[in-house]
Amino acid sequence: MSNPTRRRLLQAAAVGTASALGATAQAGEPPASADQALTAIVRLRFKHLTEEQIKTVQRGIQNNLGAAGVLRNIALTPLDEPASVFLADVAE
Repeated sequence: MSNPTRRRLLQAAAVGTASALGATAQAGEPPASADQALTAIVRLRFKHLTEEQIKTVQRGIQNNLGAAGVLRNIALTPLDEPASVFLADVAE
């Protein structure tokens, strides 16, 4: 992958999710939540991690999903935008 783009990242994430969900579905037990599905992806992709490391990753996933939920619940109006300030760098 010589030129990584956002589109390729999303495609790779979709393929990884589909393969992880397919693997858990073959095991007869679909993931009950998003954090379990993402943890299944981590288990498939990073087989060298210990159980303690996977639990640490799972806590991080849960924290990120919680933060995403908080951000999702913030109501923004069309007029809300980041404050940007332009300062010209002029040589004197």
